[in-house]
Amino acid sequence: MNRSWGADPPPRRTGHGAAGPGRVTELPGAEDVRHLRLADELAPMVEVWERLLVLHLPDRTGRCRTCTQGGTGLPGTPWPCALHGIAELARHRHGRALGA
Repeated sequence: MNRSWGADPPPRRTGHGAAGPGRVTELPGAEDVRHLRLADELAPMVEVWERLLVLHLPDRTGRCRTCTQGGTGLPGTPWPCALHGIAELARHRHGRALGA
């Protein structure tokens, strides 16, 4: 795999079906399952996901300030990056665990 954490895989397309020919569908992939598992592990670690949410914010060009192009220090990942998404999911899962 030659993608960074924040790189999104290309959308999956269907041939024919409920979504219609060639329409984009939301099919959970192995990467989505890993993100859910990571969010579940992260949910009780409130300080960790809060810090991720603080650090992984967009800059004025819509890129994540923290996720940079390797070796350049320049923002390279469109926001919201995968880490922000996982932290947001962890916050949601934490709230659900508390009954909120």
